[in-house]
Parts: sequence; C-alpha cells; structure tokens
Amino acid sequence: MTGTNDLRPDFQKMIKDSNKKQWDYVIVYKLDRFSRNKYETTIHKHTLSNNGVKVLSAMENIPDTPEGIILESLLEGMNQYYSAELSQKVLRGLKESYLKGNFTGGVQLFGYKVVDKKNVIDENEAEIVKEIFSKYAQGFTAVSIAQEFKKRGIRTKKGKYVDSVMIYKFIQNTKYIGKVKHGDKIYTNIYPPIIDESTWQKVQSIRNANKHAPGRKKEIFDFLLSGKLVCGTCKRTMIGESGTCRNGDKHYYYNCLSRRRKKAECDFHSVNKQWLEDLVLQITWELICKENNLDEIVNEIYKKHQLVNKQDSIIKTLEVKRNDALKASNNLISAIEQGIITEQTKIRLKELEAQISQYDFDIEQEKQRSYTYLTPSLIKDYLKSVICGDIEDLTIRKQIIKTFIREIILTNDNLIIVYNFIDNNFTKKQIPDNIEEVIEQSEMAVKNRFNGSNKKDSTPPSVT
Repeated sequence: MTGTNDLRPDFQKMIKDSNKKQWDYVIVYKLDRFSRNKYETTIHKHTLSNNGVKVLSAMENIPDTPEGIILESLLEGMNQYYSAELSQKVLRGLKESYLKGNFTGGVQLFGYKVVDKKNVIDENEAEIVKEIFSKYAQGFTAVSIAQEFKKRGIRTKKGKYVDSVMIYKFIQNTKYIGKVKHGDKIYTNIYPPIIDESTWQKVQSIRNANKHAPGRKKEIFDFLLSGKLVCGTCKRTMIGESGTCRNGDKHYYYNCLSRRRKKAECDFHSVNKQWLEDLVLQITWELICKENNLDEIVNEIYKKHQLVNKQDSIIKTLEVKRNDALKASNNLISAIEQGIITEQTKIRLKELEAQISQYDFDIEQEKQRSYTYLTPSLIKDYLKSVICGDIEDLTIRKQIIKTFIREIILTNDNLIIVYNFIDNNFTKKQIPDNIEEVIEQSEMAVKNRFNGSNKKDSTPPSVT
C-alpha cells in the first residue's frame, strides 16, 4: 500500500501495539518505507518514542547525535519531495496521454482492444456490451442477463463468465459512451462510444429507480406489477412467484407477503399472473388512449417539462450540495491550521475532497447534456406511437405500468388502480394506511375516470 499516507491497517496496528512495550525497535529498509509524509512521520515517530520504540533504517546510517537529527529530518523532507514530484510527473504524463487519446495502461476494458496505443472497438465484445445495455433497458435484471450469458458460454477477456457484478459495473462505466474523467476535466477522445446517449440515460434511470425500490429488481421481466401491487386485506406488498404442476408445467402467480412468510393472518389467495397483468393493462390502455384523456396527459407533461427546463433544478441541487461540501472542507482546513487535528479529521477531509470532485463531474455532465425541448404535438405523437401501440408488446406493457400506475390494491372483491395523472402530491410509491378510504375515493372517481383511480367490473374477483 502507498506510503504517501498512514491509512494502512497494519501500520496503524503497529503504532497502537507499541503501547504494549513488547519491542524496542521498528526496522525499515529506508525511511521512505515508514512514511513519505513529513508531518505524519513526525507524529508517529513521537508516539513510538513515548512508548520506548526507536525507528531504525537499514540502508541509511543515521548517527544518534544532534547532526543525525538534522540528517534524518533532511532525508524525510527529501522523501516527501520525491513522492510529490513523482506524483506530479505521473499526472502530467497521464494528462499528455489523455490529450493524445492514448491508452494509459492497466486492464483493457471489455469491448475494446488496443491498436497502436489507441483504444479501438472490438466488434465481437461490443455486441455483448450493446446487448447488456439493451436488455437492461428493456427490464431484464442483471442476474437474468448473466444467467443467459452463462448458458451461451460468454466470457470476459480473462476467461471468466460475465456475472451480475460485472454487468452492474458495465452499465455504470461512462467509457462506454466515450467519456473519461481525469481531475476536473472530461475527455471524449480516448474511448470511441459503443452505447448511444439515449440508451445510456434510459439505463441510468432504471438503475436509479431500482436503488429506491429493491423489490423491483426481482425479475421485472417476468412480473410486471412487482413493487406496485398491494394486498388490500393485510396492506402488505404482493410478490411474484412461480411453481411447477404435477405434469411439469410452470405456473406463475402473485402472492401476499403475509401468507408467504406466515408473519400475519391473511385470507387472500394467490392470483394468476397473466390474468391480472392482462386485466390491469387492458383497463389502463383503454383509459389513457381516449383522445380527451390523452390531451390532458399531454398538457400536464408539457407543463412539467417547461418547469424543469426553466428551473434547471438538478444543477442547482448539485451546486448546493457541492457548496456545502466545500464549506465543510474549508472549516476542517481552518481547524487543522489552528492545530486541531485527529485521525478522523484527516479521513473526513479526504472524503469531502472526493465528494467535491464527484459533484464537479456530475455538474459538468448535466451542463453538457443536450436537453430536448418538447412540444405538445411531439409528446402526443410519442404517446400514440408507443404507449398506444401493440398492448401485447412487452416493452409497451412495461412502459404503461411504469409511467402511469402508482399502485394497485387487490382484495377478494375489488381491484383498484391508482394512477399518476393529476395528483402530484405522491412523488414516491405509497401504500395507504386506510385502504377503505382509497376504495371510497375510487367510488367517487368512477364518475370521472380521469381522476386518479379507475373502477371496472370483472370476475373473478370483482374488479374496481
């Protein structure tokens, strides 16, 4: 581990164990092996000295005299200078390589190969990368993608199977859209892009949504209502499950968590997956594709779009967070200058510096993003061509559920679909504490089907 700082577990253990006074010397090859930070060297050697321990250099003959103290201090200062100079040279060399668009060494990224010091696309591997992004954008989970790849025998450059951990790393790597961050600058000339910007943004949107709704990670591809379906009897989430009949056929259904885990009594029975999904989608599809309803949706989307473009809220939020981190960093630096310093202070300062760098990157990324300014006609054309397309298309089915449905409450007698059309108070999925109140509200909403909930008769059960 690097000697430029003291964040080395065994080094810290040695300093701590010196309190036991079980040895007299710490022997190092050279003093720069102990530390290349003059300030930290002084602190830790003082701690060791108080515990009766002396640091000895095997290759540097430092006499135990006043002159030796000066020589040791000089050597420590030269070590720190050499370390800083070497770091500067390395960074300068990297910067020159980045400006030229050259490969800077290390492990080659999957999807690329190096030709004449340049990263070029490996067509065979690039197709795998494109398939990963495409499938994830369609709703496949990383686990299911990895399982399919394993069946097909797809491996990395090192011969390992492409597992789910690697897939998550792939979909977060900005190099696949041709962007590399070094310091405070973003380079676009090092890696030719494999993934287009729109696919990248779609994948990041799904990935971020999954962070806040872990339940959706469970095979979104198989169970379209995961994360939105609620048992109206016990108010617990309903999950997708599968089983095998005696004849070997697979059957899929949604089951209440209370019954599944037997943590609470619930008399609600499992529901056939395909029947329920078809019913929810048919009701929703008919509702949103009515001309007057579609016009109102378009108007709401357009108003929201104008507001977002006017406020630039994402950049403002990032800038506020960056300023807070910078202020905290300056406060710590002031405390250090006044002599108030602990191990936690140094660790926290490094954390804040990393946060500031990340905020700078995110702000720059948002500024470079080319926003599309939509018009009501463009929005309506999109909804008609995609949302109001073939309801049997898996992509359209998932898009309808994700975009328009807030939650689905299912009881033995009713099916209540709560939509996102008008009520903007719910920014996240919420399971109401009072199911009966929602049902009562839906009774009123049925008079105006474009008012948040939808009721419709069907059997079995009676569907609301």
